[in-house]
Amino acid sequence: MLALSHASALAFNSTHELDLARPRTISGAAQLSSSPPIWITHDFLSPAAIAHMLSKVPKDEAAYTPCIGQVTEFDSKRCTFLPVEGDDVLDAVLAKVEHTWDVDVTRLKEGLPVIRYLPGAPAVGKHGDEDRRGIVPEATLVLYLTASDRLGGEPTGQTIFPEADVVVTPQQGSVLSFQNVDETGAPHPKGKHLVSAVPKEAAGDRLVIQIPMAHKAGVRGYAYPEHVSGAKKPGQHEAMHGNADQKAAYAAAVAAGMSIAVAFMAAKNGMFDPANKDDLKKAAEDTGKFTDADFTDTATPY
Repeated sequence: MLALSHASALAFNSTHELDLARPRTISGAAQLSSSPPIWITHDFLSPAAIAHMLSKVPKDEAAYTPCIGQVTEFDSKRCTFLPVEGDDVLDAVLAKVEHTWDVDVTRLKEGLPVIRYLPGAPAVGKHGDEDRRGIVPEATLVLYLTASDRLGGEPTGQTIFPEADVVVTPQQGSVLSFQNVDETGAPHPKGKHLVSAVPKEAAGDRLVIQIPMAHKAGVRGYAYPEHVSGAKKPGQHEAMHGNADQKAAYAAAVAAGMSIAVAFMAAKNGMFDPANKDDLKKAAEDTGKFTDADFTDTATPY
């Protein structure tokens, strides 16, 4: 018998591969890949719902923060949440997500994660989705609030899965759904993806709602209100958004002239002692998520 991890509570399809991305109730959805499962559902959101959601996207720049682990990209990529409480239209959108993917959407009442790519945003490098704790959501929904521009014949802001040979051009109101894990619950080897650039000549921002979905044994699948990305490093979230001890540890490491890798691990641990820098370096090496430059370039303040 095949032994599975936390995903074992889910049903298999006829090819014995989990399909957590499949829309359950919409006949017009199209499957783009079976490994990993990738689906596109066009016209999921009505023009009226899209217009309402766009009207609710914050206009105040103070409402935006760097996307997790992407402080240096703030000029071109920003994250915020769309408030849901007391909004009948957004309640209806959540109800449709719940019905279509059979997931509990209660947590999304806290807010819908918005990612905003400004004109001039460079391509986002190939990555697998992770939340701020480094946990991989079993599946992800991307609701396109804006359509791709075609500049010089090339669509902008495409979502691309190189290993799965899938390219998705955003269409307003469509939903891209994809699975991030294989049948054992490990990150899917073909699940990494990238986002193509949004040139300065683009007509406006690229706006998406990003919804991670978790499936745990014995618990109904649920969607949760976090931005997911693969461009962060261990300890980077704690350095920016952690508790007082974590931020202080990072600041102390910066003041001591430590490398990026050492400073991030100090933040992750919530303490810094120059005498322990070799241990912190070893801990960073063991993660396998730092580049050579991270061990030579000194950390800078946030």
